[in-house]
Amino acid sequence: MDPKQPISNADAVVLWIKLLQGDEAAFSSLMRIFSQPMYQYGIRIVNDGEFIEECIQNVFFELWKRREHLSATESVKFYLFKSLRNRVFRDHSKWKMHDSINEEYDFEVTFDIERHIIDQELSQETVLKLKELLNKLSKRQKEIVYLRFYEGLSQEKIAEMMGLNTQSVYNLLHVSIMRLRKHWLKSPVYYCL
Repeated sequence: MDPKQPISNADAVVLWIKLLQGDEAAFSSLMRIFSQPMYQYGIRIVNDGEFIEECIQNVFFELWKRREHLSATESVKFYLFKSLRNRVFRDHSKWKMHDSINEEYDFEVTFDIERHIIDQELSQETVLKLKELLNKLSKRQKEIVYLRFYEGLSQEKIAEMMGLNTQSVYNLLHVSIMRLRKHWLKSPVYYCL
C-alpha cells in the first residue's frame, strides 16, 4: 500500500487484525501509512521533531510488543493518534526545560486551506484572511478543528482522545465555527466575494 494514498478505515482495520495475528508485513504497512500523519499531528502539540519521532517509534514498538494483548479497534487512526497524544503527554519530562505542558500547551497548526480555496478560485487575500481567523482560535479549539476537519475524527473520538466529555467537544467546535463565521462576515474580504 502506498503511504501517500489515503487508506480507508476498513483497510486499516484489516491490517490491524493481521497485526494482532503477528503479521510483520501488516505492521510495517501500518507504520508506513500512519507515521507521517502522526508526525504532522504530534509536531503541532510540541515543536520538537526528534521528540515526536521518538514518541512515534515508542508507540509502534509498544504496539508490536503488546499485539497479543490488544483487541480489535473500529478506528486505527484514532487508536494511533490517541496513543501518540498520550505518549507525548506522558513523556513530557524529556521536553526541553523551557517547554512546559499543561492545559495551555501549544497546538500549532497551519491550516492547509489553499487547495480548497484555489479550487474555488478565490483570491490570495481571502486565503490569508481565513488563515488569520483560524489561527485566532484557542489552542484547544485549533486541535479540535484540526482533528475534526483535517483528520476526520468524530466528536466522540476527539472527546475520548483529549480527555473531554463529548458535550465539551461539541461546544468548543460550535464556538469555533461561530467565531469564524462572525469574524468572516465582518471581514472586508467577505464583501468582495
